[in-house]
Amino acid sequence: EAGGVDLSKSEVIVSAGRGVGKPENVSIIEDLANALGGEYGASRPVVDSEWVEHNRQVGTTGQTVSAKLYVACGISGDIQHLDGMKKSEFIVAVNTDKDAPIGEVADVLVVADLKQFVPALTEKLKGG
Repeated sequence: EAGGVDLSKSEVIVSAGRGVGKPENVSIIEDLANALGGEYGASRPVVDSEWVEHNRQVGTTGQTVSAKLYVACGISGDIQHLDGMKKSEFIVAVNTDKDAPIGEVADVLVVADLKQFVPALTEKLKGG
């Protein structure tokens, strides 16, 4: 895809799920990805809602990735999404639901509101 993003080549991916709540909140996911020197992606519901372009979709109907670090923010963990990212080396999931299916593949599950946790983490990474 001309001008598209090839997430399969990214070592660090931070993905937005339905839990971001609204399109304006995708920017906090993008900020964390930038702070980590990576790219941002999204789950299908976020792409279907047109909050993020299709070329950033991770999953069976998007791109399959195997990043060194994959951070899933507000992603419940539907099988279609898991199939697209479960080969990543280290998976961090940020979700308010401690029982979300994403927790079964995550190396670390952060039970928190991503709208509070992600900006705080980004600030720390930027030396704030």
